[in-house]
Amino acid sequence: MPPKIVLIEVHGDDAMMGMTSAAGFPSTQTEPNDSQAILRAQFGDGITVQNLATGGTSSSLMNEMNGTDGEGAPFAQRILLSKANIVLDNHAINDALGGETLSDYANYLTMWVQAARAAGKIPVLEEPNLVCDGNHPQLADYVSAMDAAAAAMSVPLVQQYRQILALPNWCAHFTGGFYPDAYIQALKAQNQAAALAPLIQSLIGSGS
Repeated sequence: MPPKIVLIEVHGDDAMMGMTSAAGFPSTQTEPNDSQAILRAQFGDGITVQNLATGGTSSSLMNEMNGTDGEGAPFAQRILLSKANIVLDNHAINDALGGETLSDYANYLTMWVQAARAAGKIPVLEEPNLVCDGNHPQLADYVSAMDAAAAAMSVPLVQQYRQILALPNWCAHFTGGFYPDAYIQALKAQNQAAALAPLIQSLIGSGS
């Protein structure tokens, strides 16, 4: 019997893309790759986690919605052409850098979820990892806004932020205070896979 096919699209920033330094290249070990391996071990080789994250400060939810994040057309247009069953978004770290207020961010979260659902996708939101580069004092507030949006719209949420914050000397796991090391990538992948697994099971169980 052929494996059940489930496609998950992941959108996000440098950390999700797998960047290891400001001047480096994406690592072969990324959160989506590790998450895919975990999920394939559980559900078979028909599970694909496609990494569509983009790097740089232009990678923000506002720019994703506007189509200026390097992924193509505005999100509401591109998602209509997507073959994904599940779509996940992990933007928060860069969002305050381009003048996007907390209120703006909350509105974009609502727009993103609505666009995904209108296209027949299951939306998932994922908290960012922490950073300790000194340039993101507002990040905790943006995480809280994401958590509130997920609760208000009944969207599955991948929790990352507080678990990493609870690690002893967590900042030591980030190159330049910004880029997560292999340990953090693996930890995040486990959390992502755990949140995606019941959604995949529901799709496979329903014959999708």
